[in-house]
Amino acid sequence: MSEHSSTSAGLDRYAKTAQARSSVWRSAIITLVVLLVFVAAVVAIDAALQPQLAGIGLLAVGIVLALAPAILWLIFFYLQDRVEPEPVGHVARMFVIGLALAGAIGIPLTDQVFRTQDWLFRDIGSTLIGTVFVRGAIETFIVYATVRYFMFDSSEFDERTDGVIYGMAAGLGYATASNLQFILSSGGTALGGAEVYVAEVALAYAAFGGLLGYFLGHAKMQQDPVWWLPLGFILTAALNGLFLTLRGQLESGSISVGAQAGGLPTVTGLLLSGALAVIVTAIVAWLINRDVSAAEKGQVAPAAGDPTIGDRQANLATIVVFAAMLLVGVIGWNGTVNGVSAFEQNGIRGAYPAHFSLATGAGDVLRVADRTGTGTEFVIRKMELPAGRDVKAVSSMLAAERAANNVLYKVVRTGNANVNGKAATVQEFAWVDQGGLTGAVPQVIQGIDYIFVVDNTAIVVTMIATPDTIGVVQPQFESFVSSLLF
Repeated sequence: MSEHSSTSAGLDRYAKTAQARSSVWRSAIITLVVLLVFVAAVVAIDAALQPQLAGIGLLAVGIVLALAPAILWLIFFYLQDRVEPEPVGHVARMFVIGLALAGAIGIPLTDQVFRTQDWLFRDIGSTLIGTVFVRGAIETFIVYATVRYFMFDSSEFDERTDGVIYGMAAGLGYATASNLQFILSSGGTALGGAEVYVAEVALAYAAFGGLLGYFLGHAKMQQDPVWWLPLGFILTAALNGLFLTLRGQLESGSISVGAQAGGLPTVTGLLLSGALAVIVTAIVAWLINRDVSAAEKGQVAPAAGDPTIGDRQANLATIVVFAAMLLVGVIGWNGTVNGVSAFEQNGIRGAYPAHFSLATGAGDVLRVADRTGTGTEFVIRKMELPAGRDVKAVSSMLAAERAANNVLYKVVRTGNANVNGKAATVQEFAWVDQGGLTGAVPQVIQGIDYIFVVDNTAIVVTMIATPDTIGVVQPQFESFVSSLLF
């Protein structure tokens, strides 16, 4: 092939790339404004009317609110994209596939396998591992896989901007799946609070998808180095993690669940996600305009040889990067969840979960608490026994002490165990904590005592938890008890 014909082929390939596609950016800006107005309207209506929804009605409204951001984006994109309109079926297809993959793979991995919600913000290390190498990597790969495997090779993917469009659609699909999961798992939620939360997630994930889509569009239009797509993947996962970290630090509000819900998140998270969407969209628009200008001036060399070879290599490299990030995430997750801190106090040695904090007070040999997660406490105490007194006396002493500070204290089950060659009596108990001077809502507290009697000393090892968390932390408590030597 002559140099002239090669250049002609390259120019043909980039002909459509040179279109400005200002409609895409106009659509993004209008959607952002309309979405913020929509959120404000929902919050205002909820505050003014305070609708008393329950059951199916509450759930149905919650689902509609979860779908609203994606529907608004699709409508305005369809109305504005007039210069070179993308087939709306392809855009909707990216949205649906992104939603399906998120619901079938992404969310089960982050929420059920890694259970990031239980340990994500325990410390700086767990936050970095959880937001970037677990959630960031998994969520970014779902968006990447949606576009790369279901649209990248299509003849309709023929402009750099297409990558942004399809990436945003896939990102909104993931966001919608996440929002639906939130609504369905809570059985409905406060309308104003729900829409603030939903909008935050939608704006952020659309931005992530748009950034990754830029790298995919660039790779589609020219034969980039093998590291190009992996670089885009890493940057997107890091941006995802940065957003989750900042949102976790700045968002102090809460969303109450059910018909009597009343909490409303602060607007900090919404402002953060809105700023993220604007900044990322502006940067991507500038990058694409720069690339278009370079293509118009003939500064972009056409791909030499078979471009699919480079595509396959870049795709494989991206998969390897994802696997490496996830491996780091798995190692960090295991260390965070199963890591322990050794101690030796008053003749007792052992190890407690590393994410628990010391809270030892008067009368305790050791007290540690999960302050950033379940609120569970592990306590070790020594109690001197008069001659001839046994485990029953210890149980009675504990009952008198706990009943004096709480109401409805009751031992619900007793049994025996052998721990490291030492016999122990195990009792499960419960009481109602009235909240004391804090004015908190009364709640049921459950716990387990391991009572060891050595000569005239009773060693009592206790776990204190709530009914919602006791099943999660009990294995940790059993490991804690098994680690004790005295």
